[in-house]
Amino acid sequence: MLIKLLKDNSLGFIGMILIHSSTFPTIISHIMGTSKALPPLEMILLIFAGLAFYLADAIKRKLIVYIISNSIGFFSQLTLLTLYVFGG
Repeated sequence: MLIKLLKDNSLGFIGMILIHSSTFPTIISHIMGTSKALPPLEMILLIFAGLAFYLADAIKRKLIVYIISNSIGFFSQLTLLTLYVFGG
């Protein structure tokens, strides 16, 4: 079943990996202390809100790839927001 899910949604998973890998270097470098630069707060808040709506829609429609993707994005933006609020 997992193999079929991966095969049927391979383009979605590739897109998910590419999109979410763009925020991970910022999160990791900030947590490791090698960089203090974060994206603008407005950008994080807008992406966070947009992903919340996308996630709700994906859950409503039962779109597994989008639920996984939007959950990852939602929590990575939540991590960036937490770094802003608590200073990492």
